[in-house]
Amino acid sequence: MGQGTHAHVVVAVNGSPASERAVGWASGEARRRGHGLRIVYALGWPLYRSLPLGLPGFNLDESALRIVGSARRRAVELEPDVTVEAVDVIGDPETVLLLESQSASMLVLGAHHRKALDAVLPASTVLEMLASAACPVVVVPDRPPEAATDRILVGVDGSETSRAALEWAFSAADAREAALRAVTVRENTAWWRSGASEDPSWAGNGKQPKPGKVEERRAYCEALSTAVADEHARWPQVQVEEVVATGHPARVLCTSARDCDLMVVGSHGCGGFAGMLLGSVSQNVISHSPCPVAVIRPPRPLGAA
Repeated sequence: MGQGTHAHVVVAVNGSPASERAVGWASGEARRRGHGLRIVYALGWPLYRSLPLGLPGFNLDESALRIVGSARRRAVELEPDVTVEAVDVIGDPETVLLLESQSASMLVLGAHHRKALDAVLPASTVLEMLASAACPVVVVPDRPPEAATDRILVGVDGSETSRAALEWAFSAADAREAALRAVTVRENTAWWRSGASEDPSWAGNGKQPKPGKVEERRAYCEALSTAVADEHARWPQVQVEEVVATGHPARVLCTSARDCDLMVVGSHGCGGFAGMLLGSVSQNVISHSPCPVAVIRPPRPLGAA
């Protein structure tokens, strides 16, 4: 993909615990990919201009320097071999980050965890980046990270963005030396793992699936295998697990990602779990995923808006 030619990972910070977790994740990813890390703090004009100069005990410029300085120190402490650049920019955060995404390999953002809801709630800036950024966007939940499992999950639904997500996921799995779990979701059908001889929804109860259901399962399994094979041929060293599941797409993906280090999805699928980026399914995936979520958009045609 075109984004892979860029040499740095961009992470947005604002001094919050969520952005600190994002810095930790981004610094590790920069090391794995051999990229530099660029830390960006954007302070919007309305706030900058509305605060009075000489406010006792507070200086906005000094506060910005503290935020980027703290983020840089954290990144260097975690990954001393990564080249780190940290900047503070006066400007609308969404505009600043959109411009940063033009030259980044990926844009990493933190999302706040609301314990009462047990959900991550993306802010408006996160949602705008997911819809408009020019590079892959990774949303890191503000939850204590689990022990690494060396496994990545990717959602597959046959759409163009799904293919872009699959390509990116194989690249990420190779960089991490991780296994890849490819998942497709079919509503109103039983689930099975590729290669299983029985369907757990009816196994052991003496019933057999209807012939039409068997053909339907076979079709989905073959479609998933075909989609995976195209990329697997390019990354034969990556171990792949193929899963076809039933249920609510976002719930299935989040459940399947419980033992994964990263979930990868496309931004605009034509069916299945992906749907419209800002629709309920995609937002639920971002809000409830137990691990960071990478949202991939296909490269835009030349001249596209």
